[in-house]
Amino acid sequence: MDESRRIWRDRVARWHKSGHSARVFAEQEGVSAATLYSWSRRLGMKRREYRQHSEKATLPALLPVVVAPSSATACSPGTALEIVFPDGAVVRVPPTFDEDTLARVVRALGGVR
Repeated sequence: MDESRRIWRDRVARWHKSGHSARVFAEQEGVSAATLYSWSRRLGMKRREYRQHSEKATLPALLPVVVAPSSATACSPGTALEIVFPDGAVVRVPPTFDEDTLARVVRALGGVR
């Protein structure tokens, strides 16, 4: 394998592991997002398949949460809810959220086992 191909295989693998968008990761690496996508296709490294395998081992288990309002932290009826994950990802839930949609989002994030 030539040096350029090895460098790009490593870079694409790090992108897949990072969880960042192509734009963000490419910016950090000093390359273009289009080039990152191009090498990913050229090398046959599909992000979706890669992440399905690697996330199973790296996602933290979600624990049940009970929200008990107190006078200091009680939300008003028009206040959005934020769910902050250990990796910094944030899910903002508007006051008028649809429970079925939220349940699908939580399942997609691996919260329901």
